[in-house]
Amino acid sequence: MTSAKLRYFISFFIYILIGALIILLQSTGFMTLQISTASAVLILPLTVYAGFYFGEYAGAVYGLMMGALTDVYSSTLFYNATALTVVGFAAGLIIARLFNRNLAAAAVISSGASVVYFFIKWLVLYAFSDPVPMFILVRFTLPSLVYTALLGIIIYFPLDLFLKKIPKRVTKQ
Repeated sequence: MTSAKLRYFISFFIYILIGALIILLQSTGFMTLQISTASAVLILPLTVYAGFYFGEYAGAVYGLMMGALTDVYSSTLFYNATALTVVGFAAGLIIARLFNRNLAAAAVISSGASVVYFFIKWLVLYAFSDPVPMFILVRFTLPSLVYTALLGIIIYFPLDLFLKKIPKRVTKQ
């Protein structure tokens, strides 16, 4: 194993530990990141950036692991595991095929992932089963969407300082 591969795997493992720590801190109440009715799902932009920096397959693995861990602490069974797996894979695929790795791409992909994640969550869990779905959408879902998107753009800066130094995963063709 070359040193570049070793640095890649060590970086990915450390990134997994950071994500698990963030989930535990948010789930136990030490770092709720809540403003009024808006609650940030910080693991969503972290999953986007896993696909962004480590590639689509690593992003999908990261999303599956962090989504399963998030589902342990939430009332949504399998939603986070499925959604974060798709988000991690899609982010890695989009960045590899369409965008450069820069702030504009990070803002667009992270914000788009927030829109898709929260709208589908509202659609699946509340739109057809809750007696007041529009109240849930306006009062909880949209503020959380905006808050998560803004935090996703903000955390790009400290993550970019460290993650842009990792070697890119090269596949044999």
